[in-house]
Amino acid sequence: MIDTISSYIQSLTSPWFASVAATQVTAVVVLVGVIVTGFLVVRAPLIRRMYLPASVAAGLILLLLSPQLIGKIAPEWSFEPAMYQAWSAMPVLLINVVFAGLFLARPLVSLKEIWRLAAPQAAYGQMIAWGFYMVGGLVTLFVLIPFFQASPLSAALIEISFEGGHGTAAGMIPVFNELDFHEGQEMSVALATTSLLSALIAGMILVQWGRRKKLFEHSGPLRAAQNMIYHRRIVHELREQGIGLREEVTIARLLGHCILLAAGVGIGWVIHQGLLQIEHMTWGQDGVKIFGYMPLFTFCMFGGMIAQAIWTRLGFATSRPIVELLCAAALGILVTTAIGTMSLEFIGSDGWTYVILAVTGVVWVVGCFLLLARRMFARNWFAYAITSTGQSLGTTATGLLFAQIVDPKQKTGAVESFGYKQLLFEPLMGGGFVTALSMPLIVLLGLPLFTTICAVICFGWMIVGLLVFGRQR
Repeated sequence: MIDTISSYIQSLTSPWFASVAATQVTAVVVLVGVIVTGFLVVRAPLIRRMYLPASVAAGLILLLLSPQLIGKIAPEWSFEPAMYQAWSAMPVLLINVVFAGLFLARPLVSLKEIWRLAAPQAAYGQMIAWGFYMVGGLVTLFVLIPFFQASPLSAALIEISFEGGHGTAAGMIPVFNELDFHEGQEMSVALATTSLLSALIAGMILVQWGRRKKLFEHSGPLRAAQNMIYHRRIVHELREQGIGLREEVTIARLLGHCILLAAGVGIGWVIHQGLLQIEHMTWGQDGVKIFGYMPLFTFCMFGGMIAQAIWTRLGFATSRPIVELLCAAALGILVTTAIGTMSLEFIGSDGWTYVILAVTGVVWVVGCFLLLARRMFARNWFAYAITSTGQSLGTTATGLLFAQIVDPKQKTGAVESFGYKQLLFEPLMGGGFVTALSMPLIVLLGLPLFTTICAVICFGWMIVGLLVFGRQR
């Protein structure tokens, strides 16, 4: 036993381990420096008008300085490949943290009340999400497969990337690998970046159009709106409660909430492993997989809920602002590393597939906004729809940014409705169970049947929105 421990200690001091440790430390230091640089870049006057998130700017800097871009022209200006290997492991881990904190410290509201407040938003969001699979399936069946020999699994990439974003694209790496669809994972990260940039461009164009058409009463200053979305929004909310940031966010509470999030991830892992064992001992013996195709982060949502129940039973309090700060930091690092380590090899072989899917997704969301939104929301349709549009193309923060621009005093109820809508939406779409099982279902059912089912569900939500909620005036 002593010899074993001695050998282990010697291995820790070996040149190989020292080299690996030095690379990991250097990678972290460089990553922090790049994120700070990204924050400074987006503060520049010209770029500031684009409302580009600092994490996206930092990711693009990493991508530009990678061996596959600037490394081919000026290798001395490129970061080492070993650092990109270290960064590439971060997204698939950090998405678990984000999902573990999804429902932490949120006020408990009955499902009846949630439905009352969020039903129109939920119908509109579900229509867009299921429509991503519908239009993705149609364009894959009739364009991508016949003309570009694309994989049928390409039909799922729009929803995975547009609704799920970089985190879902990274978290589903095991599923992409299991289905031998490696180029799909590369495209999904690229599509997530494209959708986020499209959200900022298309969203601002729609806001300006709505202002000219007087579709909303007034808008606050754009700079103030942007500042209200990120860390300053949390500070503002605390001040309204008469609480200072230093009082709420202490080192002890930060460490405690880090432990809580880690426990949520750990419990999610235990749930996932338990279900995998049950599957292996039952229907899995016949070669049928369900939980084997589902990524870990899906179960971290429930792990976080269980961890909070235990945490509260032990007498500890939870703070939503602290959870949001920690999850925002994890999401920022996730987006930066996902973009920075994105492989561009798919451009040579699947470039047109990527372009067609990106255009299809953007046209679908903008088309729903222009043609259906005013008929699905009985009141204040622009504020409600622009919030969901920002989230469907970009992120939750993007949707809140647009809401703050068109409804700075939150008179329409769009923000409250949007928040509760996420409780009904995220367990299923945008990284939930449906997203996780979409590609396995295409394999199991075949793309034509999968597309038909998604179209029926999409039109079902559309009819509910038009005939039920759109007429409640």
